Amino acid sequence: MGSVIPMTISFGNDILPMFRPGDIACMAPNGVRLGDADWMGDPAGNDDFADHANARRVFAALSSGFMPPGHRWTQDSLDLYASWMGDGFQP
Repeated sequence: MGSVIPMTISFGNDILPMFRPGDIACMAPNGVRLGDADWMGDPAGNDDFADHANARRVFAALSSGFMPPGHRWTQDSLDLYASWMGDGFQP
């Protein structure tokens, strides 16, 4: 049985705590600001994603197991992140 997904999902309360401090530090030199709600929720797109490219690129890496290094996220964590995106990328 999966975990209960909160009614209102926010980056600060629900998503950010799933990133370990080492994950945030590891990705920062690559320009991936996992600890920055404004960066993660930026509505801008890019060549790969029409909107919210930062968050969607991170989700793609999490889903594929590419990141975080040595600590694949559980399906419940991925589902929560997907729900955060589906609910409008609340800070």
